[in-house]
Amino acid sequence: MNPVSELVIGPSYLARGFGLLRAPRLRRYVVVPIVVNITLIVALVSLLGWQIDDWLTHWLAGLPHWLAWLEDVLWWLAMILCTLAFCYLFTLLANLIASPFNGMLSARVEQLRTGNEPNSGLSIAGEMWDGLIGELRRLRYYATRAALLGLVSLVLLFIPVANLAIAPLWFVFGAFMLAFEYLDLPMANRGMAFDDKMQHLYAHGWRHLGFGSVVTLATAIPLANLVVVPAAVIGATLLYIETDAPPSGDRPTRARG
Repeated sequence: MNPVSELVIGPSYLARGFGLLRAPRLRRYVVVPIVVNITLIVALVSLLGWQIDDWLTHWLAGLPHWLAWLEDVLWWLAMILCTLAFCYLFTLLANLIASPFNGMLSARVEQLRTGNEPNSGLSIAGEMWDGLIGELRRLRYYATRAALLGLVSLVLLFIPVANLAIAPLWFVFGAFMLAFEYLDLPMANRGMAFDDKMQHLYAHGWRHLGFGSVVTLATAIPLANLVVVPAAVIGATLLYIETDAPPSGDRPTRARG
């Protein structure tokens, strides 16, 4: 399948995730992430929301005079980057706290879709601990790549025309990491190692980038992002089991009980 065809597969799965939010057997696993999202967004807006404009104004005031003509462009560029960072930070924190519940939601989605529930070989407590550790590993992976991209962005910032690539680069990076965030759930439910997850993610990079991109855009919509997290969990699980997962005979499952 060519990259364009791969890219357009992902977005439809988020729509399907929204469609299953009210499924009776999934409802209780949806409520907790939404409550977590509400709590976090109130806290983050209270802490950061009203200060962004003041920070940007103060930062731009310190620019050299020879860059004054770029002030408006840099303001909008910085605002876009701050908005993307805010949305991604919000989603990361929500997932960090809700990750054990998201893993259970993903498992119930697979059970609803296939009649079988994935088996990681761990106890419930072990799955919750493994989910938390996995989230911290993803945060470390994200932080190291974000630092490198930050250095590249700093260099591009002072190169005319090339600095226009900064926002798209961050968008692609954030979208890819969000795809990993959600696709990790059905893979973790199978007990996959971190390196195997990354290998799989890159092997289907265009497909996952399409999914991560639409999730990133949905997260940026006020209020709508309150239901994006569980919808993305459902959508990513469907995406994995329908297009990515090995045949049922090649993976460990436990029968519905």
